[in-house]
Amino acid sequence: METKPLREAALLAVMALAAAQAAGMEIAHDRQPAATIVIEKAPAPDKGGRSDWDDPAAAKVLVDWVKKITDAELPIAHAAPAGRPAIFVGASALKAGLKLDDIKSPTNEGMRVLCDGDRVLLGGQCGAATVKAACRFLEELGCRYFMDEPIGEVFPRTKSLSVGKLDITDQPGFLYRSIWGSQWSGNSLWKVWNGAGGLSMGMGHSWGGYVRRNLFAQHPEYFPLRLDKRVESEWLCTSNPDLRKLFAENLLKAIEGGATNPSISPPDGTTYCECPACKAQDDPNSLEPSSGKVNMTNRYCDFFDFLGRQVAAKHPESILSFYAYADYTQPPTRQEKLPPNVAAWIAPIRYCRYHRIGHPDCPSRTHLAGLLDGWAAVASKIGYRTYNYNLAECIVPFSMYSVWKHDIPWLKAKGCIGVNLESLENWEIYGPHMYLSIRLAYSPAADAAALMDDYFARFFGPNAGPPMKQYWMAIDEAFDKMKCHSGSFFAIHLVYTPEFLAKTKALLDQAAEAAKGDIAYAARVAIHTEGWRNAAEFIALRNAMNQGDFAQAKKLYDALHDRNETEYKKGYGNHYTLHYLERFVGTHVNAGADATAPPAKVLAVLPDHWRLAYDKEEEGVQKGYAKPDFDDSAWKQVATFSNTLDAQGLPDLKTVMWYRTRFQVPEKHGRLMLFFTEVDGNPIVYLNGRETDPGKKRAPFEIDITKVAKPGENLVAVRVDHSKITELFLGGIIRPVLLIERP
Repeated sequence: METKPLREAALLAVMALAAAQAAGMEIAHDRQPAATIVIEKAPAPDKGGRSDWDDPAAAKVLVDWVKKITDAELPIAHAAPAGRPAIFVGASALKAGLKLDDIKSPTNEGMRVLCDGDRVLLGGQCGAATVKAACRFLEELGCRYFMDEPIGEVFPRTKSLSVGKLDITDQPGFLYRSIWGSQWSGNSLWKVWNGAGGLSMGMGHSWGGYVRRNLFAQHPEYFPLRLDKRVESEWLCTSNPDLRKLFAENLLKAIEGGATNPSISPPDGTTYCECPACKAQDDPNSLEPSSGKVNMTNRYCDFFDFLGRQVAAKHPESILSFYAYADYTQPPTRQEKLPPNVAAWIAPIRYCRYHRIGHPDCPSRTHLAGLLDGWAAVASKIGYRTYNYNLAECIVPFSMYSVWKHDIPWLKAKGCIGVNLESLENWEIYGPHMYLSIRLAYSPAADAAALMDDYFARFFGPNAGPPMKQYWMAIDEAFDKMKCHSGSFFAIHLVYTPEFLAKTKALLDQAAEAAKGDIAYAARVAIHTEGWRNAAEFIALRNAMNQGDFAQAKKLYDALHDRNETEYKKGYGNHYTLHYLERFVGTHVNAGADATAPPAKVLAVLPDHWRLAYDKEEEGVQKGYAKPDFDDSAWKQVATFSNTLDAQGLPDLKTVMWYRTRFQVPEKHGRLMLFFTEVDGNPIVYLNGRETDPGKKRAPFEIDITKVAKPGENLVAVRVDHSKITELFLGGIIRPVLLIERP
């Protein structure tokens, strides 16, 4: 990997700061303030409506960061002292001659920074933009804010500080830019600094706020018909004229109450109305690929069209947003375009989480490109609401550099109005692309590679930066080239092979050695090394499970869990790290450890490869698929716990699947149990042709086979009903099956 650009970036940064020091307006001299920050006593009201970001806030950012650089605390005044340098902020800069009205920003977020050598004028068209201008000015002084923690602050240290001539004008590329997550809401300085902001737009699940469930007793007809019965729910019967009228009335009240751009998104879940009028709006030939169900998009677009027209008549400035999500993700087949005040936010939760839009080796993301084109054809406003992490797994380092380098400019070119990035504050495993995503959201035309060169050179230093860049780019390339799309924890072993773990560990060791002597650089390398440890420990844990050694797997799991709990308490993780680990790994490890604990004894791990057949017509029982003498030689031979079906190039069909394999039972034995670590689908287990007790979907279970097992060869068949989606591109037997003996 080329490292020269990183060293050049660091050198140029030093040279630029030195040049500014040599000739320009003095800000601090010999650790004493030289300039004064000037703000108005009562700045104009913020057009953006963000009272927490204003001229005093921008002034405080300048004071705080100049003090970090020089130890000098700049004074704040309401007038510039005669004969001394001054930094005019916000309204005072406008009064001093700064022009902003020529910046055509639809969200009033234009910003400008000017320095003529004697004074600095900086400001924005709203309070947050003025803070952004202050941050942009600080970047000219060598400051960066790479991570929303104190350790993410980067700034030079010098006794004296000057700034040369500047003329910077900027505005955001999207109307809406949000990066957020559980326990990470609001707009922190890190978010504003790097580009978050824009219009305040609601888009979350919202129907229950307009039509309360307590209306059910009086008006059951407002609520969904399910199995010939109206049910109390946040879901609604959107074909009902009176329901539409009530919803629109309450929507207008919400707008008049201050929710200028409210959400009209349906609730989470799938409690769709089954009444004849609602179903008549659906196109039976339009199916959701992930579930095989008829798309609900036509019916809801008709409803959104009605709401948009009702609102436009009284509040044409309001934008109504909804998620294109679940079984209403696909664009409608109805021909009518949505009103211009209605925005469709595509939320591709059921699409591959590893690859960019249109990736040639990812059918899921190729389909998504067409889907976005389809929505752009029927909605004048589209947005992108997505995940900035590998949903249902947040333990191993994962990079979306290739994703955002492509997707954000691509979305901008398609006319997208905004990006909504649900993220997790797991900096040790997501840091570089978290930073990149929000920077590109503000400036879609920015050079992603240059942003990353700057990130690695400044965050890790000129010596540790090159190996850290190689580390992260290796991870990015591995995920980008991975020909698997299975979600959660089920594909990461394809990236973190023994060879890859060794390669990336060597790069981290090289970076740690290079960072010695600088506390900040060394600490940042150490944080990212914790992410690598997660990957190494998870792979070891997975290997132990696959070998049937659940006692060892539990030791490894407990150590991994405890270490991440410690990191979370330090502020470097997220509670979902532990939640996902417990839910998708811990449940199975602990059950396996209990099932195999002495005096129990593992007699065998059943073969990884089983015979597989799909049973779309559900005729397997009648055809004798469970019988020992059934000829399964024409069935596919597939791996189970070592690789998902998707990783083997097989489709994720929502249907019934049959698995068959054989195993040996000793002549003498105690009670015999088959322990299934995990099956994706509802399983029915047959042994030697006889149906046993029912199994569990996505949860460990065991079957007592003592009475039906025989010495020698035994045939086990498993019927798996995988007709409903649970996680991306899984299906069938996905973790090991053990033969256990108990006294």
